Amino acid sequence: MSALSIWWKSKSPIFRFLASFVALMVGFYAFYYSPIYEQHIMGPLLSIQAKSSNMLLNFMQFKTETIEDSIIGEDFRVSIKNGCDGIEATALYVCAILAFPFVGWRKKLSGLMGGVVTLSILNLFRIAGLYIAGVHWKPAFEFLHLHGGVIIFTLIAILLWFVWLAQIKKHIQT
Repeated sequence: MSALSIWWKSKSPIFRFLASFVALMVGFYAFYYSPIYEQHIMGPLLSIQAKSSNMLLNFMQFKTETIEDSIIGEDFRVSIKNGCDGIEATALYVCAILAFPFVGWRKKLSGLMGGVVTLSILNLFRIAGLYIAGVHWKPAFEFLHLHGGVIIFTLIAILLWFVWLAQIKKHIQT
């Protein structure tokens, strides 16, 4: 065992969690703002989110269509951009699970799969909800888009992490 490994294991689990979480989030943001993400991943991801949210809106009888990352209706248009994609809240959830030191990879993977799918679906509803708010009450759209939606979605990600913690509580070894 290396000196670094011995040093790491000698640290408290809380320190290991926080240090791992911060390192993972720094890694996420380094990738999220990298040219690779911005040039090759962001555009297709935003387009998929727009198309999926558009399908939901069409199901709810809104006559909308998509062009790239935009949902366009008769009276309103929503353009999904970096920061409106729900990726940061999802990364918060993913990094918290990956950094958690008390459980093995099997429990982490099941939490990751369930949480990422849940957050992805909820984000489609959030985007559709923003469109609906914009059609019916533009001041609500501005508030939800700039403040409330991001905060609420981040809180949902944190809440999902707490749900995961409650589910794995019996497997935690201290």
